[in-house]
Amino acid sequence: MGLYSSSFAFVAHTSWGGDQQTLLHLYRSLIRSKLDYGCIAYGSTRNSYLKMLEPIQNHALRLCLGAFRTSPASSLCAEANEPPLYLRRKKLSLQYAVKISSCSMNPTVKCVFKLKSERLFARKPTQIAPLGIRIAENLSSIGFSHKNSTLRTVPSVPPWLLRRPCFNYDMYAFDKNNVSAEVLQSHFAETKNCFDKHVEIYTDGLKIGESVAYAVICGNQIKRMRLPDKSSVYTAELSAIRLALELIR
Repeated sequence: MGLYSSSFAFVAHTSWGGDQQTLLHLYRSLIRSKLDYGCIAYGSTRNSYLKMLEPIQNHALRLCLGAFRTSPASSLCAEANEPPLYLRRKKLSLQYAVKISSCSMNPTVKCVFKLKSERLFARKPTQIAPLGIRIAENLSSIGFSHKNSTLRTVPSVPPWLLRRPCFNYDMYAFDKNNVSAEVLQSHFAETKNCFDKHVEIYTDGLKIGESVAYAVICGNQIKRMRLPDKSSVYTAELSAIRLALELIR
């Protein structure tokens, strides 16, 4: 902590040095990144040990904001728009759990979502629970369910060995708000004539409320698929393109 404190003392002063935003950027990139590293694992330690990290953030924020030594830590976090460390650890743990939920081959999936020791820790509340038990209630509160995760796989061919596809962006020159539908349809028909020996495939993604789906049309063949609720429309569009590529393959 002394090393970090001296670093801030050299880049800022009451009459010279970096401004508040620059100092906060330095804190997030140099100090907070070290506090975040491994917090998913060391977050299972005792609170008395975790509280030893709080003075590091509090002292750094005081230097960044130019606050008094008596300023409350909660006020420093609010002024710097920086969450307390315990909330930061909880956020990173939830992000990690959501990330690995889509990869069934990840060995940590069983440790987080397929718990076998819940009853043991329920009988011994003083025992430190592992990550899966600690965040189970938080995942439930945000409506997350492991069974609704879209599974992903690692492609067998690395992307740098794939041939770069060709795209036609002529339609982007038209503004749909200012150009009539007839003009757009006419230009689309002209574009199709240049590829008359090719097969037409249409993709689309749709999101209505929390329901998400996508579809692919290839000749008389129509493929429709539902996605887990609360998925983004971008996921739907990409899933449609992926399904179209599978049909081509």
